[in-house]
Amino acid sequence: MRPLREWLKWLGSFEWQRWAKGVYGAAGIQRLPAFRALLSAAADRWGLDTPVILVRSPGRLNLMGRHIDHRGGFVHPIALPREILLAVQPRNDDLVAIHHTQPTAFPSHLFRFGEVAPPRPMGVDEWERWTRQKATERKLAGWAIYAEAAAATLVNWHAELGIPSVTELRGINAVVDGDIPPEAGLSSSSALFVAFVLALLHRNAVVPLRPSRLSLAELCGYGEWFVGTRGGAGDHAAILLAQHGKALRIGFFPMTVEALPFPDDLCLLVMDSGERAHKASGARREFNLRVAAYEVGMMLWHERFPELRDRLRHLRDATPKRLGSSALTYRLLQALPERISFGELSRALPHRIAELSRLAANCDALSPSEMEHTFTEPRGVCWFGIAECERSERFADALREGDSGQLGELMTLSHDGDRVMRWRDGVSEPFRFPTDDAQLARMEAEGVPMWRQAGSYRCSTPALDFLVDAALRAGALGAQLSGAGLGGCVMALAHRNDAERIAQQVTDAYAKVLGRKLTWFIAEPCDGAEVLSAPPQ
Repeated sequence: MRPLREWLKWLGSFEWQRWAKGVYGAAGIQRLPAFRALLSAAADRWGLDTPVILVRSPGRLNLMGRHIDHRGGFVHPIALPREILLAVQPRNDDLVAIHHTQPTAFPSHLFRFGEVAPPRPMGVDEWERWTRQKATERKLAGWAIYAEAAAATLVNWHAELGIPSVTELRGINAVVDGDIPPEAGLSSSSALFVAFVLALLHRNAVVPLRPSRLSLAELCGYGEWFVGTRGGAGDHAAILLAQHGKALRIGFFPMTVEALPFPDDLCLLVMDSGERAHKASGARREFNLRVAAYEVGMMLWHERFPELRDRLRHLRDATPKRLGSSALTYRLLQALPERISFGELSRALPHRIAELSRLAANCDALSPSEMEHTFTEPRGVCWFGIAECERSERFADALREGDSGQLGELMTLSHDGDRVMRWRDGVSEPFRFPTDDAQLARMEAEGVPMWRQAGSYRCSTPALDFLVDAALRAGALGAQLSGAGLGGCVMALAHRNDAERIAQQVTDAYAKVLGRKLTWFIAEPCDGAEVLSAPPQ
């Protein structure tokens, strides 16, 4: 650790500039104000002579493979030059005290490990049940829940993390700042969670980490369930493992990582719609309904195709490539209902009532009456997931070959699986990819490749669809929503020389047609999260 005055002196020096360029690329110098704001706030709170470590945890964009990391599909993320920053002071007790540079928006919070810890170390299934119950009882919401989630994760998996005993866990004081737009599909919440995990691990002497960063990412994927959502580990792996100038290719079950070249002449234009999906509250139900549709689809396949149970372990296993038969993939999709309630499912599958009740509870359907009126759409969601898995396979090849046209086409096709509206000349019309039997028969008869079929996940909004269509009209190579959807950002793939022009055209159109202000930034792939014990030289 070094005193805050040394950290402040480091900023803007030649050593700082060299380090920033290596981490962030050409735009590294633009990170200076964010670091200065954090360190100045920490100095105001603790004094210039206080030794601290710094933690940086970037946001991410997933270029391809949306909504499928927890289904075994490949994702292709990069880290962004927008991040969560922590100045961390160790404590000698078990208290965790967190303070934000914007206390009005993000109030300070204090807690002890024992107040958030599970009663005993739990396996994944028991942890899932316990965290779901905790989410229904919890009154706390907002940013502080991610610090509590990190502490609970350390307690539950302390042995795997190399911490001898939970009684030896010690806390931190932390000043937090960040410039990832919250709830915008850039993984600000996971970046915050990872930042707290790294800070608490470093405080508790897990240096170097006993698990690899890959293993840590898997634990983080489970750990964030504490918040109440049920996602995978793709975002955490991206945040922990990203590399400057590379797009990662992350696989699951088992988790694997490959770094692929991102074309030098391309960049990502990130456009914030201004809409927000509150994962810690209302939108959680919609996100979990989509995940439940995947689970329902797999459940029904195992019931109706018992001969395929050993082959269908994850959704990715239902692709034509893995099954070796497009016809079999179409049979699987045809076996799924377009829409079905949890009540109907419970009557059709009485021996699976415990699993169905768990899924329904994740979607806030806690009573028999609520189960009757809570519907999933397994055919459209599974259709999207299968097609997205195939798009993700092609995306990796396009990265290796530097095929920018194919990269853009795949991104745009992927967005159509989430699309709810199509915009032309400022006029919108509803959009839904058909999922009826006639569409299935048509796609099969015409031999349309699965990767070209959008499917129906439907987590976009009219505003996000407008930004995608406006960016494409302005000359973007491809565009799609970012993250889970229901608000947040759109990303557009563009040549570097075109990005600012495209951004301005979309900004003008957004204001003219929807009367909304657009904020945007240009990103290239950056390094992943790290802990800095001393200013790099």
